[in-house]
Amino acid sequence: MEELIYRGSSDDEERIHELLERTTKHIVERVGSRGLEAIVLTGGFGRGEGALKRDEGSSGIPFNDLDLLLVGTRPSIASGVLRGLKSSLSQLTGVDFIDIGYTRSSQFRKASPTIFLYDLKNGSKIIWGSPDALENVPSFASSDLPLTEATRLFLNRGIGLLYTLLLFERRETGQTLKKSAAVAWSKVVLAAGDAILLRRKLYHWSYVERMKRIEEVARLSVVDMDFLRTYRSAALFKLTANFGVLPTQDPARLCSEARSIHEEYFRRIEQSRTWVTITDWTTYPPVLLRAGLETVRRRFKHSLRELKSTVVHFDSLARFVRLPLFGEERRLAVLPLVLYSTPKPGSVARETRYLEAACMIEFGRRRVETRDWELLASALVGESHP
Repeated sequence: MEELIYRGSSDDEERIHELLERTTKHIVERVGSRGLEAIVLTGGFGRGEGALKRDEGSSGIPFNDLDLLLVGTRPSIASGVLRGLKSSLSQLTGVDFIDIGYTRSSQFRKASPTIFLYDLKNGSKIIWGSPDALENVPSFASSDLPLTEATRLFLNRGIGLLYTLLLFERRETGQTLKKSAAVAWSKVVLAAGDAILLRRKLYHWSYVERMKRIEEVARLSVVDMDFLRTYRSAALFKLTANFGVLPTQDPARLCSEARSIHEEYFRRIEQSRTWVTITDWTTYPPVLLRAGLETVRRRFKHSLRELKSTVVHFDSLARFVRLPLFGEERRLAVLPLVLYSTPKPGSVARETRYLEAACMIEFGRRRVETRDWELLASALVGESHP
């Protein structure tokens, strides 16, 4: 029996294997086996480092989420079908959130190095279907991963932190806020450490190994001992879901620390990547026009495709004229203006200059209105899960 849980008991392992059997059976019943080559377990459990939530009276279920990738020969699986699977699987398993996507196996062949593909190749498990389903995934070395992958980490983790800040904005309390803040804090801290490892070509798919490597880097005085302790706490929380390893149980303090760490280490990475000194985040969007996440050719093709669908919508066209970026590059341009405009979770005090710049990009006006921060943050978060 393959190990799925970090230091899990045999009973824990058997129970999660049974849960996955129910999961794969449900998926195949819903989407059919035709054109479906495999169901792949990714994330913590795919690495063999899954964490269990042990509520009172519960024997333990996956903490936070379960990550699955469907691989096949079909052109696609309808987004509505995948959304329905997320909902029905959450009810079936009791897991808070199921992250499930689909990839056509032929798309792997010419793929560029990404953390997703590196982790998929080295830290995942096929739990249904052909054992050769991931043969086409290139065997990248971690040293092949470009620094833009660190930028993407900060984008994703920043959006996760924004999700939690929106909970403060909406006066959420209790366990929902506590868990969201803890997860957001740990993911931001881990992103900062992982960015350091990526920059030094030392990234690894396993968090256990990453803890060892960040300690090696600390011995070279590349990171200070305070951050090393913080990274170790974040990694242990990721591996165990033990709230006792957190530096504080106060969600507001966790989010404040996460915001500060995100800004400090994101600035370091982007200055290194773009060769531009960033002292004011209002200057960052124009930097992305020449040093974004995509090649000029890919951005041009992406822009043409998007413009075809927006040309009849004046507002969308006007947004593009104000900042000719789409998708993740546009979210990346706006994220620091929104995230760093909030000095304290739940505070109505904002950094006005940052919000004015974000409003100009997205709404075409510098005047900041009462609900603008929430509208901007909600648009960035979308349907993502922390």
